[in-house]
Amino acid sequence: MRKEATLLLVATFLLPLFLTTAVAQEIPREETVYVSSDWGPPKGFNPLLPSVDWGTQMMYPSLFMYSRFSDEWIPYAAESYRWVDKYTLEVKIRPEAKWWDGRPVTANDVKYTFELGKKYTIGALTPMWDYVEEVRVIDQKTVQLVTSEAKLNYFQFLGILTTFIIPQHRWSALEAQMGGKIASEYMEQKPEEIVGAGPYKLLRFTEDTFCYVRVDDWWGRDLFGLPRPQYICHRTFKDNPAAALAFETGELDSMTHFTPKIWELWEVKRLERRTYYAKQPYYLGDSPILLYMNYEKKALADPNVRKAIAHAIPFDELISKPYYNYSIRASPSLIVHTSPAGKYIDKKLEGMYPVYDLSKARKILDDANIRDRDGDGWRELPDGTPLKGLTIQVPYGWTDWMAMCEIIASNLKQIGIEVTTEFPDFSVWWQRSIDKQLDLNLGWSAGVGYAHPWNVFRFVMDPRLSMPAGNWANYKNQEVIPLIDAIPKETDPAKLQQYYSRLQEIFLRDLPGVPLFYGAVWYEYSTQYWVGWPAEENQRWFDTMWSWPSNLPVWFYIAKKGQDPAYPAWINRLKFSTTKFFDDLAKVIAPPPPTTETVTGATTVTVTVQRTLEQTRTVFATQTLAVTQTMTRTETVTDVTMVVVAAVVALIIGAVAGLLVGRRRRAS
Repeated sequence: MRKEATLLLVATFLLPLFLTTAVAQEIPREETVYVSSDWGPPKGFNPLLPSVDWGTQMMYPSLFMYSRFSDEWIPYAAESYRWVDKYTLEVKIRPEAKWWDGRPVTANDVKYTFELGKKYTIGALTPMWDYVEEVRVIDQKTVQLVTSEAKLNYFQFLGILTTFIIPQHRWSALEAQMGGKIASEYMEQKPEEIVGAGPYKLLRFTEDTFCYVRVDDWWGRDLFGLPRPQYICHRTFKDNPAAALAFETGELDSMTHFTPKIWELWEVKRLERRTYYAKQPYYLGDSPILLYMNYEKKALADPNVRKAIAHAIPFDELISKPYYNYSIRASPSLIVHTSPAGKYIDKKLEGMYPVYDLSKARKILDDANIRDRDGDGWRELPDGTPLKGLTIQVPYGWTDWMAMCEIIASNLKQIGIEVTTEFPDFSVWWQRSIDKQLDLNLGWSAGVGYAHPWNVFRFVMDPRLSMPAGNWANYKNQEVIPLIDAIPKETDPAKLQQYYSRLQEIFLRDLPGVPLFYGAVWYEYSTQYWVGWPAEENQRWFDTMWSWPSNLPVWFYIAKKGQDPAYPAWINRLKFSTTKFFDDLAKVIAPPPPTTETVTGATTVTVTVQRTLEQTRTVFATQTLAVTQTMTRTETVTDVTMVVVAAVVALIIGAVAGLLVGRRRRAS
């Protein structure tokens, strides 16, 4: 019996290795891009799941692709769009777009996908219904996204355009069998049953390797061509060091993992490796990374405890040691200060900013009568609630964040708060976050793009959200809701500043989290087998390497080493900035040409009101009044309401233009 158990144990450990080796042997290295980004065992290839395996959404189309680093869009399944009115965006789906089984991608597919978020709680779909009234099918290839005055939020409205679409004819049958379980329990792990419409489909997977194969007869071949790699395989490792070793030895062509002293690979070891920047900070920066403190935990709900914790964080040490200066400290305001949105930072609130000062942290607790009452070395709240037994958690393998947790926990012990570190598998950490079980937790927020900084305040503070959509601290302050809802509709710069200042003040007062640094956009690449990767010097289309399908263009322009990584003409031909959406909106609701009524009379006054909207980075409105006298009275009658609406849209454009983010300024 013991011998059988031993054999079973050996088989358990060797089978994944055997399967991985078998996959590598069957797939030619020269035709394959090997990447690594995801963690943990397979979670499922169902895009409706809260957490999915890397590349899942690469198999499904979205209407558009968007890069927040260049603020540009590319029509994907969509052929075109038009604003019907200020509440209705109509999208035409490409006539060529088809699912792998030959059936067309239709407006009904879009409607069915999005409305699943009405029926069930789905992180990628449910939140959109706070901003959408209806998804309306006009014909097989025409869909309208409709909002209302009550739900009007152009920031969120445009974000819907990058949402994946699934085929109604397959998923409605699954839904009939499983009901809401299709969004929580159905794993979708049989490659032969998956019906997608992207240029890659799942070929096979093991515990640590997922392989996709190019669909050579996919519908976009005549429009976009074929992506260069025939295969894309994702490798999962136990931790960052294991991934870094595989990258160094040439087993990986690209990865998104933290690596200490990454620059040594090319500056010292002279390997064909790189990051986006060749010099410090090496990585693009994105969303503020925060230490979240769970309001569900009584010991952490006290604002004095939260403020003391904030003052016990050695910000510079976290960045310089575990993070190797791959970033800079985030503004405590929650606004990325290196972006154009930095203009909204209220400097009058700087006195509320947390600074690293253990003495001040202790004084905050002492003044609030939060003391060690029983002599065990740990403080208690005035009602006796102990500040001990708390944990700070991040996924195992995230070695930089793990080291940060150790530093933070050590410092908190110095002010009388017992915190221990715990590093569960990613899937466990993710589920604990969803279940609101974490005490202290390092996590991301929302990043740069056309909706910043509104998107960060919403992500961190909106009590209507919950993990994974946002509000990781389980913050419950209803006071912020009117402010969050007002900003996307507001056009007055003074009022926008007022709203953002108030949100900053509330955030600094309550501290649902503490901004630490701007998260590096992990992205490393090798030119040992494949060349032409996006980098600072070529400025090619790029979003994060886990943002699919938005980052699909990368696979169309990298090339085997020795071949020409030609940049596809369709990228430059099709891409456009967010500005265009709002330019087109302004044209739709601008005042109509003046109607002229001629009346015979002795006095004639001609009054013409002309409004011109020109937009590059700013909006200019010109108004011309011409008064003449003739023998005939001519009155120009203009709909005053439409003039006012046009003025409002012009101001909206101005606000959005101020938020547009170009290339991230390099941090020093």
